[in-house]
Amino acid sequence: MNKKGYTKFWKKIGQTDPYFGVLTHPEYRSSNLNATTKEAFFASGKKSVDTKMRRLDEIWPLEDRKFSNALDFGCGTGRLSLALCSYYEQVTGVDVSEAMLAEAEKNKHEQNISNVTFVNIPDCPPFLKDKYDLIYSEMVFQHIPADRGMLILDHLLDHLLPGGYAFIQLTYNNLSTSRENRMRKIIFTFPRLGRLLTGSKDYFFPMFDYDLNKVFTLFQKHDIHQVHQNFGSSGNHQFVRLYLNKRP
Repeated sequence: MNKKGYTKFWKKIGQTDPYFGVLTHPEYRSSNLNATTKEAFFASGKKSVDTKMRRLDEIWPLEDRKFSNALDFGCGTGRLSLALCSYYEQVTGVDVSEAMLAEAEKNKHEQNISNVTFVNIPDCPPFLKDKYDLIYSEMVFQHIPADRGMLILDHLLDHLLPGGYAFIQLTYNNLSTSRENRMRKIIFTFPRLGRLLTGSKDYFFPMFDYDLNKVFTLFQKHDIHQVHQNFGSSGNHQFVRLYLNKRP
């Protein structure tokens, strides 16, 4: 896949359908968005973050964790950043899409939240200066080409404080047939042709799978000494939710 095309895709969807770009449900299309659907959008983010925080509490003693600052990588319109702010003193949300971040800023002010900062980043590291007690990324890496995603994951973990925690979701296995994979590549690379072939006017979202051997090797490089996981699937892709603790 063309890397410039990947970045262009996310910048475009941030301009046209920013909420649908985060959660691909019809009610979050720009044409359908209203006060009720927007409330449901952020409620789903709070529910997701609350679930991950409870899981961290179950795995590691609460008194051993620090809650100064958290990073939400791939924050989009702020769905998860604005939920994390009730747990951490300061939250930083980063994203490649300026348009999505503009929406995130609006949402922050609408919700009267003051301890979240949104930052536009390039699509390849380095882009971080500070270090964090928590690094959080949900349903983001699956849309980043794996070679670039591994560079980003390396960079993120380098900015996790000793004793810090992370939640990372990765897709790792594609159950599609070879023909289906070739078709997806064609329709993403040539969207007009894809719409002609499929008869669909919708977006074609890129999906990428990660080699977990390489991922765990990277964990060891960054002194991640404890990992807990659970598994799930999204369409034809199997994913793993990883809870990490860096050695103090």
